[in-house]
Amino acid sequence: MTNINCLADCIYQKDGKCKLESVTAMAVTADNSCAYYSKAPKSRAAFEGSKRS
Repeated sequence: MTNINCLADCIYQKDGKCKLESVTAMAVTADNSCAYYSKAPKSRAAFEGSKRS
């Protein structure tokens, strides 16, 4: 597991760290932002609740 600091409003960011567990081929970004960035919904609780099965 890697230890990547992250403060983006991303679905993978939690407590200032990137929690992405698996990666695929990386996309190139024009502004050097994270290639795996996916904007978090307005309500993080709604997203985290949908991950539970």
